[in-house]
Amino acid sequence: MSGTPTVADTLRRRNRTARWQALAWLVLAVAGLGAPWVISLYQLQLAQQAMVMGLLALSIGWLLRQTGQLSFGHAAFYGIAGYATSYVAQEADLPIGLTLLAGIACGTLAAFVVGLVTIRVPGIAFAMLTLAIGMLVWVAGGQLHSVTRGADGLNVSLDGTLLGKDVVMYGNPVEAWPLVWGVLMAVVAALWALSRTTWGRRLASIRDNEERMRFSGYATYWPRVVAFTVSGAVAGLAGTLNLVTTSFISLSALFWSTSGIALIVAVIGGVRSVLGPPLGAVLFVVLQNSLAGSGNHYQAVIGVVLIVVVLVAPGGCVELVERAAAAARRRLSRRPRKEAGMPVVPTPTPTPDRGGRRAAAR
Repeated sequence: MSGTPTVADTLRRRNRTARWQALAWLVLAVAGLGAPWVISLYQLQLAQQAMVMGLLALSIGWLLRQTGQLSFGHAAFYGIAGYATSYVAQEADLPIGLTLLAGIACGTLAAFVVGLVTIRVPGIAFAMLTLAIGMLVWVAGGQLHSVTRGADGLNVSLDGTLLGKDVVMYGNPVEAWPLVWGVLMAVVAALWALSRTTWGRRLASIRDNEERMRFSGYATYWPRVVAFTVSGAVAGLAGTLNLVTTSFISLSALFWSTSGIALIVAVIGGVRSVLGPPLGAVLFVVLQNSLAGSGNHYQAVIGVVLIVVVLVAPGGCVELVERAAAAARRRLSRRPRKEAGMPVVPTPTPTPDRGGRRAAAR
């Protein structure tokens, strides 16, 4: 039928969109490296904190986006990776690179085991089960006082050279920023690429209609276990990165509120895009710092922001940015027609599409 887009047209448009997104990521990655020359040392420290939080939020948000499953247990993988890194650093004489990898591997292994047990459980029961497991890990951490130092926390001394620098130097935000920013942007690119693979689209299809996928002959268990493990690995990476930059870890890293805050950050930023959770983390840290003098009142403000975002833009800050960009495109497309004296054809406002095709395209 004339005017109906063909498969070739759809693929061409999709590839063009992917090229623009890759170019935008490259520009953002390079521009972000210049932050130490633009903002103050204190602001850089806050930005570093936001990027680590954004990495944890990204792990939860990506899992929610690809599988539709809400996890309150990712703080366990975050904390396990941090404690495992500190334990290996103290008890084993390994190069710093292997020490960090061992910590991340422990967090990933924990996510794999939890995924094997919980991934079949649907809906809110899955969220409650991951919450219960996370709290069990927190209680176990309190009992292992000789390893975790309980509520007092653990000061960790890391030795060795990482990426040409003494690892102790990463306690300075100026020295740590290229590492933190580079890790975040690499994870963003990797998860974006994974979402566009056949496996990523299959995950979205399972999320939309698992029963139909099973009837079509596709396995639904292992793809979701792997997705949960990947998201747990990202949470473990955030925990290890936090240890490298702060040289400190405490039981609060394992507490459920760490997962809860990361989830709030992901929702505010928007889980439909891999850039949403880091964006939400920046907004959260800015609000928290701006209202630091008001005690815990910032929590009320964060709650109001969360309510407004959910009601006005369920897609988070990313959806607001997309709406603004769409409005700008419509305005620009009307201007040449007005100047040429041609009638302006109203452009329909795009409706939110929560289906797998749009999620897979990002």
